[in-house]
Order: sequence, then structure tokens, then C-alpha cells
Amino acid sequence: MALPYNPDEIEAKWRQRWDASGLYRPDVGRAGDALFYNLVEFPYPSAEGLHVGHVFRYSGVDAYGRYHAMRGRSVFQPIGFDAFGIHTENYALRVGENPATLTARTTAAFRRQLERGGFAWDWSRTLDTSDPAYYRWTQWILVRLFAAGLMYREEAPVVWCPSCLTVLAREQTEGDRCERCGTTVTERTMRQWFLRTTAYAERLLSGLDALDWPERAKKLQRQWIGRSEGREIDFGDLTVFTTRAETLPAATFLGVAPGHPAAGGRRPHPLTGAALPVLEADYVLASYGTGAVMGVPAHDERDRRFATERGLPVSDAPLLDPASAGAVGRPAVRYRLRDWLISRQRYWGPPIPIVYCEPCGPVAVPEAELPVLLPSLDDVRPTGTGISPLAAVAEFVETRCPECGGRGRRETDVSDTFLDSAWYYLRYPSLGAPGADRHAWDNSLVRQPDFYAGGSEHVQRHHLYARFLAMALFDLGLVPFDEPFPRMRLGGLITSAGAKMSKSRGNVVGPDAYTKRHGADVLRCALLFSCPWKAGGEFHDDAIAGVERFFTKLWNLVAAASGNTAGRTSGAAAGPGRVAHDGKPEPHAVAWAVEEVTAAIERLRFNVALARIMEATDDISSADGLAVVVRLLAPLAPHLAEELWERLGGRGSVHRTSWPTAHVERAGDPDQTIVVQVDGKLRRRVRVPADASDEAVVAAAVAATGIRAARTVLVHGRLVNLVTAVTGSRP
Repeated sequence: MALPYNPDEIEAKWRQRWDASGLYRPDVGRAGDALFYNLVEFPYPSAEGLHVGHVFRYSGVDAYGRYHAMRGRSVFQPIGFDAFGIHTENYALRVGENPATLTARTTAAFRRQLERGGFAWDWSRTLDTSDPAYYRWTQWILVRLFAAGLMYREEAPVVWCPSCLTVLAREQTEGDRCERCGTTVTERTMRQWFLRTTAYAERLLSGLDALDWPERAKKLQRQWIGRSEGREIDFGDLTVFTTRAETLPAATFLGVAPGHPAAGGRRPHPLTGAALPVLEADYVLASYGTGAVMGVPAHDERDRRFATERGLPVSDAPLLDPASAGAVGRPAVRYRLRDWLISRQRYWGPPIPIVYCEPCGPVAVPEAELPVLLPSLDDVRPTGTGISPLAAVAEFVETRCPECGGRGRRETDVSDTFLDSAWYYLRYPSLGAPGADRHAWDNSLVRQPDFYAGGSEHVQRHHLYARFLAMALFDLGLVPFDEPFPRMRLGGLITSAGAKMSKSRGNVVGPDAYTKRHGADVLRCALLFSCPWKAGGEFHDDAIAGVERFFTKLWNLVAAASGNTAGRTSGAAAGPGRVAHDGKPEPHAVAWAVEEVTAAIERLRFNVALARIMEATDDISSADGLAVVVRLLAPLAPHLAEELWERLGGRGSVHRTSWPTAHVERAGDPDQTIVVQVDGKLRRRVRVPADASDEAVVAAAVAATGIRAARTVLVHGRLVNLVTAVTGSRP
């Protein structure tokens, strides 16, 4: 069904008014405690545009921010572009463009879509991580970490992606595959730059307890940090770490990581004196514990498989009793977490601000000489040799040592894109303020987001890195807090054809065709109505039609109530003064709607909020009642709500009105609301006297739905389920 209004015309009208009035540009410095910093993870402009999954997540966050604005908060809702990194560079290589020119084009396309969606972004404080004005400060952070001993260079076994042709942090793999391209990764030994995340392992773990995060997010981080309590046991000069010291008598070999210098030798057993073989085992990691384990085939399945393959003995020696086991070796704590490998042998990223000098060693670039600009290159393809394309640019590489003034050579690796996003929330509040170009952030303006919306795929990557960096910056006296995101919620994924959207699957659904044909508000509400925001789900086109029917109905109701019947479509609802057909007086319908929608939005249950608003329009038709409905709808359909508010004679922007309150005292209400289901699915709510009999409640449910049920299920005072068919038989 066609909408009774032109969505392009109405939505453009209101976006122009919002922009002209500065509606979404709060004074961050003066807002004080009234400020509500509402932040969502910014997008990678690594494609031609957004897909509807982005719109789904942003629509929920935007609705939540608009709701808080109507609750009296000064909402600061910035957006930017995570433009550096392998995502963007790989896309540029696929389409045959230079990453710099492609990023300028795709960022412009993303911005157009982000503006068209009706989101309350503060565009006066936006950022792009590939802008030298931003990555200057990313480099400054590295210089500070280097000076504090939290950044170091070391030769170590590292994860290598043979498709992306670069090393990866372990967090950037999924099993044995690159999380970006899906290629099976390999291992190389290379000299790389690391940040000492392991120095913060215990704080990262214990700090989770105080965070207002979903429990599944905390669980994922706890698993990744992986704290293990055990004991270190010496086999001669070789030390192993074990969480099961009681199995020591049954050890028949020692396993070491591939390449370990002790491999091929033997070491005496500390209890029996037997010389155990020391063997390379792929399942032993050089970076975990001591890089050596004791092999106990009788009590460990992985050890048993290894022993069987090698023809090693399996000992049935009895376990140590707890008292004896506690006297073996030394108590120790180990973590699964590794130091963060930030080197990337690619082009599209911030150059690591280090100069190598033969007499002085690695020297940080002085802060006054930042940024180290990324030079323009024609050929940016990764070499696959473990050396960045920047190494071929002599005028970039050759420099002077900042300490002795002698010949120096610049580091040619760039830093990981997750470093760019680990601190961007600090930058937003300072943008546009005096002196913003002279510091990374202003501590009189900087603050933690009051609400942060992310994706579950980032819990063990971006969220973990941001927490580490906040702790390190706090310890250096650079920020006033040590946690970046005290309150975070994870948005679900929108799937297409049952799978996560991706170009490789060919199932990416873009928003442009929908917004052009139906309008941004229809798309926003159709997506939010399709599935719970925190769970996600499949998006179907029939949701579009359902939202359009509702918008048309509401438009006609407002037209009738305001006396403006021009443009009203046939089949409009009755005029003011109507009593709901299920007997619920309009004041009670309004109060019920306010309570239900408020509770739903507070819980980020936007699909429920929309359902309750739709139900309320069955029972509300007066101008005053519809004005409340329009205010309830405003966070979800911002353009339409503005137009209807104006047509009802409302003053100013509906988004600057106060959130409705229930004017009817529900506690003294002589009636009760009963949920009516048909075959387990919600169909109606009916109002009945509080002392109504069960028979009267069922009769009201049947009258409201027109359903004659085969049987009914009644939960007294709460619910009636009308079951239309009886399956099976009973003897």
C-alpha cells in the first residue's frame, strides 16, 4: 500500500530544519551531568555503502538516544569512520583503486546514507582515522607507551595470513583462520612490535565484575584472558607449567613448542629420576606458560593421542594425594592472553613512529615531529616478504636519528587498525573545541560513554584492546578513568537468506532502494519490528508493508483528529470521542501505552515498543491521545513524528518535548488488562473488571478476537490463550 504522504519530501524537510536549528549539536562543555554520551561503534568504509544490518543497529541506538533527549538529557551522539586498515585496503585492491582515493569516495557515500537515515548524529564532531589530524594522536599514544616500556620489539612466532600477506594479532583469528578473509593462517618467526597487554591481564579480568555488560560478553573476555592457577615444576633446567600437579607420577614425556632449544634431549623426572624424552608438539605454544608441558597420556586425551602417534608409554602410576601435590614445584598463575602484536606489513595505516639508529637503537619520533605522514604510493600491494611496501620509498625510510642526529631508518610497518579504534571515543568530545588540534583530547571534556553499543564479534578484539589502552593511559596520568565503556550492550545481526551479510556470500542488502521507495522511517521501523535488537534475526520485505499500513492508519487518525482531512485515505478510523471496541476507555489506553512503551525502550526492546504503539492506535483517536502516541513514536520514526506533531498543532520539535507520563493512576484502576493469545501468539489486550469471573474473561477474549476456540488456557488475572485446534487424542 502506498503511503498517504511523500516520504522523500517530508523527511528532507525535517532534516533541513534539524540541521538549521543545530538540534543535534549539544554544548558538550556546558552540559555537565545532563549530558548523555550515546555511542555506537563506527563503520569501516570498506565497501560502496552501508547494509541494512548497519541501519538496524544504528536505528536502535538512535531511538535510545532520542528517548533520553525527551527525558531531559543533552544527548551527544557522534559518528565517524574507521577508515584505515586491512578491510579498506583489501577492498581497494579488489576494485583496483588507491586506498586514499577510494576512502574519500566511500566515506562520502557512507555519510550520505547516515544522513538520509534520520539519525541524530552530531556532524560537527566527526572523525576519520585515516586523517593525519587523527592519526597524529594515534602515533602520539604509541610514543607515550614506548617511553613507559609498554611497547617493545621482539622476535617471536607470529600468526601470518598468506592472503592478507601480513601478521595478525591472535585475537584477529577465528580458530585457524583469518577473521578478515577466512584464509587458513600459518606461523612465522619475525621481529615485531608488541604492546604489553599481559601486564594488565589480572586487572582486565577483575575489572569485568564492575562493568554493566551482558554476561555473555564478560564470559567471552574471561575465556580469552584465560586465567589458570597451577604449579611450575622443574625437570632439570626445563620448567613446565601444569594445572594438575597430582598427575606428575604418570608423566612419560615432555612436550615443547616447535623450535624449542631443548627439543630432542632428555630431562630427569623430579620424582623417579627417569630421563624423559623432550619432544616437539604442535599443541604446545611458545607464548603460553613456559613453552613446555609434561605429557601425561593416562590423564589427558591430547597427550594420549600424541603418545599413541609416537609409540610412547602410558603410565598407570597412582596420582599424588592433595597434600603431596601441594608440595610439588612452585605455585604460579598463567594467562591465555598474549601481548598485542600491532605491526602490519601493509600500506594503509599509520606508520609506527620509530626510527632505527645503529648507535642508539630504536628511538621514538619526537612528539613535535608528529605526525609521521603516510606517503602517497602508486603501488600499495603487500609484498608478502614480511616487509611493508613503504620500505621501497627511500625518501620516507631515510631520516636522521632524533637522539644523535646521525643516519636513521624509519620503521616501515604500520600499526593495527584496532589501535585506531581503541581510543576514538576519547577524541569525539574535544572536536570543535578551542585547541582541539593541539592535543589528543581535553580532560575537561573527555568522558566515558554513558551507553556504548557494539557487536559480539568485537568483545575479544576491540572491546578488550580499548580496555587495555584505557588502563595504560590512566596509569600514565593521561585520562581520569581506567575503563572505556562502563555500560555496554551488544546489538544482534540482521541476516539475509539465513546467513550473516557479506559480499562473498552475495547476500548483502543495501538500504538505498528501501529509503528511496518507502522512506527512512519505514525502513527503520521495519527493521526494528522484525526482531529483538539485542538478538537480531532475518529481515523480510513483508515487514515493510506492515509498517506502511500502520503509518497510513496513524496519518489518517491524525488527519481526522486535527480536522485536516486533505490527503486522508479511505477507511479512516472514527473521529474523536470513540470508545475502544474492547471496552477500554481512551485515558486508560493512553496510560497503558505510555507504561508499556517506556518499559520496552528502557530494555532496548524496540520491537515490543512498536507493537504496543500499534495496539494503542486501536483505542486512541482524540487529538490529545494521538499527541501522546506521536511522542511515543518520535524516537523510532523521527521524521513522521515531527510531521504529525506539527499537524496536531504541537509547538517546536517533537524531539524537544518531554517524554509522556501516564496521567491515569493505574493503582486505583477498577479494571485489569488481560493478554489475549491465539494459538500462543499475542493478538489483543482486553480490559475487564478486576473482579471478573474466569468465564467473563474468556468471553471478553472471544469477543475481542472473534475466535471460537476448541479449548482455552487461562492464567488468572493475566492471560487467555485461545487454542483453535486440538491435536492428538487421549484414551
